Amino acid sequence: MESRIRRIRRSVGGLSVVVVAVFTVACGCPSAASPPSTGPLKTPIEPNARAGQIVLPPGNAATLGPLSRNPSTANGVHLSVVTSLLDDTPVFNGDFADPSALPTTDSIFVYSSSTVTTSYAAGAHIPVIELPEASGFEGHYLGDALPVLPTWTVPGFQWRPSVWARPDGTYVLYYATPAVHPLDCVYNSHTAGCVQTTTRSSSAMCISRATSSSPSGPFVDDSTSAFICPTAQGGAIDPSVFIAADGTPWLLWKTDGDCCGLPTTIYSQQLSADGLSTAGPPHRLIGATQAWEGNLVEGPSMVESGGTFWLFYSANLWGTPNYGIGIAHCASVTGPCSKPLGRAWLSASTPGQSAPGPGGEEFFEIGGVVWMVHHALAPGQSGNLAQRRLYVDLVAFPPGRLPRLAQGAPAAALAEAALYENADLPSQPRQAYLVLLHQVGRHWPQVNDPAAVADAELSCDDLAQRQNAPQVEASLEKHSLTEFQSDLVEIYSAKYLCPQYEQRATANLRSSILGG
Repeated sequence: MESRIRRIRRSVGGLSVVVVAVFTVACGCPSAASPPSTGPLKTPIEPNARAGQIVLPPGNAATLGPLSRNPSTANGVHLSVVTSLLDDTPVFNGDFADPSALPTTDSIFVYSSSTVTTSYAAGAHIPVIELPEASGFEGHYLGDALPVLPTWTVPGFQWRPSVWARPDGTYVLYYATPAVHPLDCVYNSHTAGCVQTTTRSSSAMCISRATSSSPSGPFVDDSTSAFICPTAQGGAIDPSVFIAADGTPWLLWKTDGDCCGLPTTIYSQQLSADGLSTAGPPHRLIGATQAWEGNLVEGPSMVESGGTFWLFYSANLWGTPNYGIGIAHCASVTGPCSKPLGRAWLSASTPGQSAPGPGGEEFFEIGGVVWMVHHALAPGQSGNLAQRRLYVDLVAFPPGRLPRLAQGAPAAALAEAALYENADLPSQPRQAYLVLLHQVGRHWPQVNDPAAVADAELSCDDLAQRQNAPQVEASLEKHSLTEFQSDLVEIYSAKYLCPQYEQRATANLRSSILGG
């Protein structure tokens, strides 16, 4: 995961649900800095099958045919954050597992693990989608962010990519990949990078990195071996970078012990300033200690809010409805950490989360608020070949309480405002307000300018009378506005037509998002 959360680039109506944002970035370390060896791997089990770990068709990415550049239109890919929040539907209705998101000045880039189950991205090591601000954040598929792999690994098993935007304007891609080539290596107790299974010997998954001058790639991995590879613990996967308040980069990662009947553990480890090597030993954060976790923790991400370090993680078997997202609070990036719940923080039984098996969570910041990308199982699918859909949620961090998903109309309105707040707007406040309303056309098909101005004036009058959010909504609903439209009018009118009440409108929206 990339950082503690990119510093706020712009605010929405003065609302800052949390003042720092998080990002994913995977990273690794030399094996010499890996956790102590626990001896040779002895317990044979079936090979694990996470993102992309299915039987590959003959050939490699170069022989699998051309990739469709724009699945958002050519393949009917659905990429609407606002509709997703309003309707609890996927942002991307295709296989897009283990996602991470990188916001730039004018786009959002979303990356996923390799897949051969989605035709447009078949053979791509690291599929990447761009959502440009200039096109209203309508996404389109760019292709493979990592078109060439290093010679020491094999294609088809590149998992949980994360990209860090370094201060020097360049980018580092971190990902898990097999540590030994060929995949069928000869196993014995002294063979590094080899894991015994019931059917064969296979490479351990370990962590590598690649660099690029562009967030879309191509990323180049010039390494000669994985730089995090604790083979005595089954390998390492799920890298995620956390940037401390002083700018120090840290790596979160998980030992891949479930490959071989070993425990799974989540670690943090300081990185060098360029993110290409480690600068200290790993620190143990958590292991699997609760019944719902099914003896498996993975997919770590960290967010700092109000001095509390929140560790999010996935647990249980990913291809089942038992998979979910857990949470722990930590004293620092190095721990100690404790789990405040005896259950998943987000699961299929959580209100507003209708899809089973949520997990693979990562975080990013736009508009002064924190967003979470994660995947969940496609309808009716389960097991090692199940597809996983991409979801985006807004996450609120109420002081003194557990983080929670911000759902429904208030979250969707805030999402709309956050996405478009950076647009070029007229200097005249009333015109700026109308331009913003017209930009939400798919959720407000016919904006009548005189009526929209009347809505804004009514909202300003209600704010002047110290009305709360439900009262403002009820008043605007008399103008035949939906709850989402009412919330958006309240945000935009307070910012542009009655800025003296912007703080009051912010408090209303915050109350709606935080549930009181």
